Amino acid sequence: MTVIAALLPVYLAASSVNSSAAQTSSDRIQGKPTAVVSLGDSFISGEGGRWQGNVDMAYSHTDSMYGTDRATVCDPSGCRKDPTRVYDGSYTDPTNGKENGCHRSDVAELTESHIPVDRKFNLACSGAVTDNVLPLAAGGRLFKGEWPQADQLEDLARTYDIKLVQLSIGGNDLGFSDIIRSCITRFLASPVGQYCWKVFDWDLKEKLKREVPNKIKNVIDQVRRVMRETGHPDGSYAFAIQSYPSPVPLSPNYRYSQGIGFSSSRYSPGGCPFYNEDTNWARMDVVKGIADMLEGVAAEKNVHYLDLQWAFDGHEVCAKTARQARAGDTLTHPIPSREAEWMRFLSAGLSHGQGQVEESFHPNSYGQKVLGRCLKGLYDLARSAGRRVEYTCLNSRHQGVEGVHLEPLGRP
Repeated sequence: MTVIAALLPVYLAASSVNSSAAQTSSDRIQGKPTAVVSLGDSFISGEGGRWQGNVDMAYSHTDSMYGTDRATVCDPSGCRKDPTRVYDGSYTDPTNGKENGCHRSDVAELTESHIPVDRKFNLACSGAVTDNVLPLAAGGRLFKGEWPQADQLEDLARTYDIKLVQLSIGGNDLGFSDIIRSCITRFLASPVGQYCWKVFDWDLKEKLKREVPNKIKNVIDQVRRVMRETGHPDGSYAFAIQSYPSPVPLSPNYRYSQGIGFSSSRYSPGGCPFYNEDTNWARMDVVKGIADMLEGVAAEKNVHYLDLQWAFDGHEVCAKTARQARAGDTLTHPIPSREAEWMRFLSAGLSHGQGQVEESFHPNSYGQKVLGRCLKGLYDLARSAGRRVEYTCLNSRHQGVEGVHLEPLGRP
């Protein structure tokens, strides 16, 4: 029996006692230090934040690779790589020792939001599904050696006056990483015309109708219950869910032609090996489909909604209006955000096997900063509005991170 398994009965008993004794009045939290909390998956945990743009070059253990690798540490004796300076204790999965932990980076969305509170708690974890957010008592499951995120939230909510709970979840329940992997494999190893969208389209759209939205609604209900039982009644804090930014552009906006397999410039140097048909499906059916589903869930459950599907427009992997880092770019003078890709490219392959493959197609450090600005804007608008709000995050052409802004999201 593992230590975690042995502790479960004790934990559940204590949780039951605490819940029955919890006060539901907001008086309980007055005077306590303030905090904001993020829950969910890798798109809010900070996965990919190690990288400052992309560069196509062989991985080096001793230099910053034209300023893209923020894990580079230099001193008089030379340079080395230390990913823990970016991901701290969340770099390694404690259950198997592999370097694919929760990946909570130092530039994660919540951190980069700069919301003025006493503490920021990033509980999100790379690879999490809805069951990893639900409390144990409601069917939640432990993940990578940690309690379900709602149970961790409960502990925090007893100590802090929570001002915001931000949730990013659903992509892993839909098997989004498996879809991406299949699209890449088919581009590299299958005859032209063996598109992955033909394999996944029906199943994805069926899951978007009922299965996944119902799971997310349950998460929202359970998080609200936890907050009520710890003295945070509905409306006393901002509760928001968000969608996902597109990792790749529409096919006319690629800077590389499609080509064929491993010889294609989309594979190397681009790091975006997708067929035109698959990339258009991913952008207009998958990313938009998830966004539409989450928008509907947010409306039904009366939570704030942050639409991110166009946030990286023009700065996706292989976008013709962006570039990779080049000679002259350094850690102290990196590629400017207005010119850079904001999403991590395919971190695998002969010429650009850098870091971990799990970081692929996740927001890099520039992307994390963009998401942070989006979140701060939504938080400010939600507080001032006094009602549910929904906004889309957009960027301004020819500007960098500083050009990000929110616009109202109109429902038909």
